[in-house]
Amino acid sequence: MHEQRLILTDAPRAVLERIEPRVKLFCLAVWVICVVSIPPGDYRALAAYGLLLVALLATNVRLAGKFLRRFAPAVPVIMAAAVLLPLFVEGEVQWRLGPLVASRPGVNAGLRLAAVAGLCVAAVALVWASTRQELLLQGLRGVGLPPIFVNVLAFMLRYLEVLRPELHRLTDARTARTISGRRPDRLRHSANLVGVLFLRAHDRAERVADAMAARGYTGTLHTFHRPHFHARDLVVGAAFTGVVVGWRIVTMW
Repeated sequence: MHEQRLILTDAPRAVLERIEPRVKLFCLAVWVICVVSIPPGDYRALAAYGLLLVALLATNVRLAGKFLRRFAPAVPVIMAAAVLLPLFVEGEVQWRLGPLVASRPGVNAGLRLAAVAGLCVAAVALVWASTRQELLLQGLRGVGLPPIFVNVLAFMLRYLEVLRPELHRLTDARTARTISGRRPDRLRHSANLVGVLFLRAHDRAERVADAMAARGYTGTLHTFHRPHFHARDLVVGAAFTGVVVGWRIVTMW
C-alpha cells in the first residue's frame, strides 16, 4: 500500500519542473532583456535564441502540450501586430495593395517584432507550463514583486477557473432554450449571456470578499509549501544565464 502511494504521488517530472521557480523567473528576465536588446536586422542572434528555445522544449517533451495551449492564443495577436506595423511606418515602399502601402522599414520592423515577441512569449509560456500555479505565485513573491500585484494575479487565475464552468452552464442553458438561429437573435442572446455572467461574477465576488473578511484575511496568502534553493537549481540557473548572456555578448562584436 505504501509503495502504491509513492507511485501515485512521485510521478516523473520534466527537467524544468524540478527547477526552483525563482531561478526560472530570474532566467526568464535575463532572456527577455537579452532578446529585446538585439539590434534590428541581427537575425542570426534571434535564430540562435530560437534554437536554444527549441532545445529546451526537446529536453522537456512532456511539457509540449501545456506549452502549446499557453503559447497558441498569443500567436494571432503577434502576427496581427507584425502585419499591421508596416502600414504605419513611413519609408521606401515595399509593396502596395490598393490604398494599403507597406514600407521597407516597416516590414523589417514587423519581422523583428514577430521574432522578438514570439521568443519572449514562448519563454513565458514555457515557464508557465513547467511551474504549478501556486509555486509560480510564490516565485513571483520571492523575486520581489509587490504583494498586491501577486494577490490580484492569484485571484484572477483562481476565479477564471471558477467562472469557466459557470459560462458553460449558461451557454448550455441558452442553447437549450434558443430556437431561432438568426444572427441578430444570436448576438442579442450572447449579449444577455455576458450580462448575466457579469452579475453572477459580481455577486460571487461579494460573497467571497465577505467570507475572507470574516476569516481574518489581511492581504497575505499563506501556503504550506516553502521553496528552497538547491545546488542543482543554482548550477542550472548559472549555466543558462551564462549561455544566454554569453551569446548576446558574442553577437555584439
